[in-house]
Amino acid sequence: LEVMKSVGAERTHLFRSEFRLEAHRIHLLQQLQLIFPIKLVIIHVSANPPDDYPQHQYTIAGLPLPEDVHTLAITDDQVSTSLGFLCHFVALVSKYLAIPLRYAVVCKWSRSAILFDSSISIRGNNSASSSSSPSGGKVVYPLFRERGAIDREQLDFGLVLLERNVGCLLRTRGVEFRQTWNVLAKMDKLLMQVIEGEDPSFGGNAG
Repeated sequence: LEVMKSVGAERTHLFRSEFRLEAHRIHLLQQLQLIFPIKLVIIHVSANPPDDYPQHQYTIAGLPLPEDVHTLAITDDQVSTSLGFLCHFVALVSKYLAIPLRYAVVCKWSRSAILFDSSISIRGNNSASSSSSPSGGKVVYPLFRERGAIDREQLDFGLVLLERNVGCLLRTRGVEFRQTWNVLAKMDKLLMQVIEGEDPSFGGNAG
């Protein structure tokens, strides 16, 4: 009987600790929402835009992150800075939720990057990954745009790796999403679900 009481007390203590930890995580994520607000805004264009021209785009901290990071509609600095914000955002969310990223990120604002272990093959691998390091080892892929200096395929593969990191975060926390969603839409749903207490990976409740 004493053993059962002791086990029950330990479980209660563990639950309370988990609840306090989750509450602290939620507070940190709320602060991140203020630092890196994600919004879906209307794109104001001139008359007679192309039929396939997007009507909306996502922004992070007020900067647009287009579906096509190679578009000429925004400058290299804007793309690089918004990607830098996203890189920091993903890294901090990973830290606060205690979910390790599959691919390490190098957060240097508008000159951020991501690391790939070329000795490990992944599904959907492309020429950028297979040709960069034939002998294996860590390869650095840019998460910024600089025309004439940064190879398009290198940036594209860096974005693939970052998307995989984001997908890992959502799957670990049990957040449903579609692969075709904008990466900012995925991160926004992750934070909203955790903050609003709809996270199935957290078994506790206020009761």
